[in-house]
Amino acid sequence: MQLIGVLMFFAATVGMWIGVVRSRGAMNLWLANLTGAVGSFIVGIAVLILFNRWFVPGGNSVRGVVFIFYTMMAVLGAFVGTWLLVIARLQQSEYPVVRHLIAGACSVLAALTTAVLWVMILFAK
Repeated sequence: MQLIGVLMFFAATVGMWIGVVRSRGAMNLWLANLTGAVGSFIVGIAVLILFNRWFVPGGNSVRGVVFIFYTMMAVLGAFVGTWLLVIARLQQSEYPVVRHLIAGACSVLAALTTAVLWVMILFAK
């Protein structure tokens, strides 16, 4: 049953990746592949979690995988959201490298804060 779960993970991952790259429009190929890789990994993990819950006997034992998935989503959400917010708020007259360095520093700080708070809240029990 684990083999079928892994095959479902890879099928969902490859399907999502191909779908994102094919519908990239005017986006360059490198960015489309990066977006496809991240999005397909998230979809593949979600399919694997749902497969283990529904079809594997004793499938509720995937609590660790679900915790890692939710932690990854929270940290990546804080990172990307902060980056986009800072880039949008900085003046366009500044040099682009400086804007991205400032946004990257703020995003790393936000992601680390999110990870620390997430671990402190969940492991407090």
